[in-house]
Amino acid sequence: MVYIAVIFFISILSYMFKEGHRNEVKSEEVKLHSFTELKPFNLFFISDIHRRQIAHSIIDKVQGKADVIVIGGDLTEKGVPIDRIKQNLVLLQKVAPVFFVWGNNDYECPDLKDLLESCNVTILKNGSAVLNHGTQQIYLLGVDDASVGTIDKPSTFSHVPNEGCKILISHNPVFANRLSEGDSVSLFLSGHTHGGQIRLFHWGLYPNGGWSERAGMRMLVSNGYGTSGVPLRLGAKAETHLITISKEL
Repeated sequence: MVYIAVIFFISILSYMFKEGHRNEVKSEEVKLHSFTELKPFNLFFISDIHRRQIAHSIIDKVQGKADVIVIGGDLTEKGVPIDRIKQNLVLLQKVAPVFFVWGNNDYECPDLKDLLESCNVTILKNGSAVLNHGTQQIYLLGVDDASVGTIDKPSTFSHVPNEGCKILISHNPVFANRLSEGDSVSLFLSGHTHGGQIRLFHWGLYPNGGWSERAGMRMLVSNGYGTSGVPLRLGAKAETHLITISKEL
């Protein structure tokens, strides 16, 4: 009986380790009324990398497909070798221009800002960037982390017109509560929660990740790519997202 219990325990741990190290790119399409260009726009979203090294299989799946890369915070955490962080950034830069928002664990790496700048990563910290896609202008907005940073919503929106296609990135999804339909955000991307990371009988510290609608916008809370605490997952698989934005007919 003890032998069976040990085998079962080891099997569960092996399964949880495998789930925590999945290399999945979820291909998802979002139709936005504010997007008017006939040619779709492809965005690769990866959040909560933490201690992981991005697999080459992930890069292969999005190479030549993504117009832009967005890192949704927690690129790293305390104790991660700086060379590993740089290698992840170099891999992503091979695919498309990279944009980054701060997560709570990113503040544990004092050299991160200098590294991001040396790798030509655009930091969206209570600010915005405009992307030209055919005749379409797409506005990427990013806020500071909600728990350890300082969010400045007026500064984030200060150089963005009321109309237009707005994509807002916040590491912590709680910022969505501060948005209204008047802000005219079309797409909201976040992570942080890991989908609960370890869920027992469908219960977890946070809801499982996924899509929803709020304040007139489409909203994604990603389970993320890495893990926090222990390198294990259960019921909340590691994931990244290749999001195709197209015109709503």
